[in-house]
Amino acid sequence: MTAQNIQQANTAETTEPKLQIRIGMHTGEVITSDADHFGTVVNKAARVAALASPNEIFVSDATQIMIGGSTDFHFTDQMSVPLKGLEGDHSISKLSWRSDD
Repeated sequence: MTAQNIQQANTAETTEPKLQIRIGMHTGEVITSDADHFGTVVNKAARVAALASPNEIFVSDATQIMIGGSTDFHFTDQMSVPLKGLEGDHSISKLSWRSDD
């Protein structure tokens, strides 16, 4: 998964200052106009990313379902949370990308 590759490459980088990247992912139909992407899917991905700490990857339940039963990915810390501007609680999980996760 690209998100894992981004975090791994960033960790391996030796230049300073070190970036601390938080990644949030959600799956769905995105509205595109010219070079801009928007809509509820983009908003939800941003809200999921906001819950991640630096160097973490969080995914929505929709993204986890799309990945399916692949053994290439390990999810932890599943939680149900409210997301600003979106109704109800939403299930998100942490995607482990390091051996110590």
